Amino acid sequence: MDLLSLAKDVAQRVEEESARAKVPVTVTVIDVHGNTVLQHRMNGALAFSMLISERKAYTSALIRVRTADLFHLVQPEKELFHLMSQERFCAMGGGAPLQHDGEFVGGVGVSGGTVAQDVGILEAALKRTGKMTPENPVETAVV
Repeated sequence: MDLLSLAKDVAQRVEEESARAKVPVTVTVIDVHGNTVLQHRMNGALAFSMLISERKAYTSALIRVRTADLFHLVQPEKELFHLMSQERFCAMGGGAPLQHDGEFVGGVGVSGGTVAQDVGILEAALKRTGKMTPENPVETAVV
């Protein structure tokens, strides 16, 4: 499996959904070891969206959950509260783990709009693979 080709495909779909939404974003794909495979910043995306998309991708790649699903687990007195003391983790929606041929291969993060816009753009892009079903929801994007 060529992770760079997969990352380029995901980034292309994110860019198309971002253009539809008229919200410029940055998309980052990270491998399962936390290394950046691809980062793509659209014209007009805010500079800090590069950092946030990287953190969302990193979190999803290493924890293997959507960043939107982490929010309630990282609140004070919750089981993953201390995770947020680690610099590279992020619990804002817009990150999802990536899976290929039944194997986790990394994570993708989108940033540049509101949290709701980032989540919407990412989920729409990942659903376009045609592999999203009720049995295989976007929580783990199969690409």
